[in-house]
Amino acid sequence: MMKPFLILFSLLLFSCSGKQEEKIVEKETEIIESYFTHHKFKNTKENFDKINVDLLGIKTDKLQDGYNDILIFNEATNYQISKEGKYIKIGNDILPDLDNVRASINSNQKHPYFEELLTLNKIIYQDDLTSILSVATKNPDLATDLVVLFNYEKNEALFNSAVKNIENWDDIEQSSRLSFVFYNNNTNSFKIREKLLERLKLKDSFLYALTTYLADNKDNIIKTNGITPASLEKAIAYLLQLGFTGKENVDIQSDKSYLLLNNVYISHPELKKSFQKNNYYGYTSLEKYSKDYSLLQEDNQEKKYSTIVDPDGFTNLRKDKNTTAQILQKIKTGEQVEILDQNGDWWLVVSKEGKKGYVHKSRIKSE
Repeated sequence: MMKPFLILFSLLLFSCSGKQEEKIVEKETEIIESYFTHHKFKNTKENFDKINVDLLGIKTDKLQDGYNDILIFNEATNYQISKEGKYIKIGNDILPDLDNVRASINSNQKHPYFEELLTLNKIIYQDDLTSILSVATKNPDLATDLVVLFNYEKNEALFNSAVKNIENWDDIEQSSRLSFVFYNNNTNSFKIREKLLERLKLKDSFLYALTTYLADNKDNIIKTNGITPASLEKAIAYLLQLGFTGKENVDIQSDKSYLLLNNVYISHPELKKSFQKNNYYGYTSLEKYSKDYSLLQEDNQEKKYSTIVDPDGFTNLRKDKNTTAQILQKIKTGEQVEILDQNGDWWLVVSKEGKKGYVHKSRIKSE
């Protein structure tokens, strides 16, 4: 058991450490406010409170002293908010060498970090057009964060810059993924972001990955974020419908949108039943091709599917029957493949993305 005087010493040490950290935060806040004032940026409490609620669903009276992490769908982001300073900060670490920073600011030296910080806050809290156009042309990553994380859709140039910058799904951080689908503020809670998704529909690989992510993780998303199953399923239905928008007489043998529909229904047959029960949420193309899918399945009852099982978490789909052959794609453990030929050690299969190739039979679970 720890002796009483050691417990008291530990508490005093912890208290001193906490107070020292508070002073450092206060010092940084003072420096940032000074920089903002020097560059003619002033945020009022009324404006700060209103914009936070409108864009982020953040109520200022719920904020703690010092910095508060900005959480998007319960995931931490690279942004914090200061109630005292009335600003949003980029990054989660205290700035180094604050005394030199203060001295250089007073001598009018340029600071790229402070300029970006000022630009961010001018856009969010003042809709400053000069800052908006600067970010739209020079800082596409910040433009993307403004649109996706902060729901900023007021300027088309900025919006277009963000959409153009969105490419590879694997580069998207966990904290941002649901923000592509739903507005993350209280006003539009779990409202589908139709404007953003409509602009992204030409990036079929990105929407393919986004739809698959929602379908494969729906139970965890529902549990973690308090979203209703109906809201999430409607979002999946909307994304599937989006792929068919503007198309007529889709070739179900080669169209990527139909291939995605097929894969979602194979992996998650409960979604097909739910869509049918809810009249496909009024999405007529989704209804049409879902019915085509049902007819096609009736004609293909003899198709055989098996599951990939690999201790590495994925296996390689190869062009030929050997370990040196070209890798066509990686197939994750747990994904189903259609078996076309299972003679020999290498089986001919079709992945859920529609690619045909060979997988060693040791990596396929026998049904």
